[in-house]
Amino acid sequence: MKNKDRYPDNWDEIALRVKIKANWTCSKCGLKCLSTDDKRTDKSQRTKLTLTVHHSDYDPSNNHQSNLIPLCSACHLYMHRGRRQNISPGQLKLDLGV
Repeated sequence: MKNKDRYPDNWDEIALRVKIKANWTCSKCGLKCLSTDDKRTDKSQRTKLTLTVHHSDYDPSNNHQSNLIPLCSACHLYMHRGRRQNISPGQLKLDLGV
């Protein structure tokens, strides 16, 4: 789970807007990810094709549009390697609902 106090109450809405604007595509590798309308049940495929939103300054309280980057789960994990100080346990676990 995310450390909720570091994110605004409307984080899910903010993240969804970023994903829609990116047409569900990772800005780093170009992978086309699954939208919330895609109801595939294969967990491994959903995990690979989940789009997340990364804070480029690593500050979850800075939700300015220019700070938010749509990334597939693999690219998001790659961006956070070695930068564990702002990640709560389980934060980068995938939310398969969004």
